[in-house]
Amino acid sequence: MGLSEEVLHSFHLSGDIVALSGGQNTSVRVGRAVLKPVDDRQHYEWLLNIIYHLDPQGYRLSKPIRSKSGTFVSHGWICTHFETGQDVKGRIEDKLLVSRLFHRDLSSIGFGDIPPIDNPWSKGHRIAWQVDGLPSELPQEIQECLHDLLSRVRKKEHDQVQLVHSDLSGNILFDQDLEPLVIDFSPTIAPVEYAEAILVCDCIAWQGSEVSEIDLLPSNELYKEMITRAIIFRLAVSAIFSRGDRHQFFCEYQAFKPIMEYIE
Repeated sequence: MGLSEEVLHSFHLSGDIVALSGGQNTSVRVGRAVLKPVDDRQHYEWLLNIIYHLDPQGYRLSKPIRSKSGTFVSHGWICTHFETGQDVKGRIEDKLLVSRLFHRDLSSIGFGDIPPIDNPWSKGHRIAWQVDGLPSELPQEIQECLHDLLSRVRKKEHDQVQLVHSDLSGNILFDQDLEPLVIDFSPTIAPVEYAEAILVCDCIAWQGSEVSEIDLLPSNELYKEMITRAIIFRLAVSAIFSRGDRHQFFCEYQAFKPIMEYIE
């Protein structure tokens, strides 16, 4: 989907278009704004309305910009204010602090009207929470691996669930002078502890943090369950994207395996 002059004008923008790296590598910067193509208008109208009305304390958010028609999505694109910040590997303690501040602010947000969404990540969450089964087309070895992990948690409902950001490890940017910046809100409904477990596990598996840093999370049965579900989520997404490629899946499995061994 190309960025047309019609899109720029709809957000009152003009100027050079600069490609930005990170995420899916689809975002661009125009002046002090960032634009990104999206494929689910209803979902992003709902999500950006939440971000628009939040009053962050102790962290920053890239606030969305409305189009001329008053919508957050215009011709398949969304637009936010450009904020400075750098992706930093690790720094789990700092990221957990930001996570807790952000989820504190999200705790009062109702989620009964969250639009349904179906993509590999939402499917991964449903598998991790034993709402959906594994895709039948997955190779047997991959299914057995995931079934083994699923056998370590039992299906149950948790009282304390809310709207959470399920991909924070690489989506908290740091600046020398400004508060940390939370970007690319990936929402799901779950306990806050689940979001924290995903954050820490991702830093260990993908960013080179020591496995012992799992101890930054409380050592109790709730967090052990959340860590297990976080790993199931990531491996389920990997299985879906691997399209039966056993090597690709088991490379990802090896990245998360030390965490499971550490908490056993």
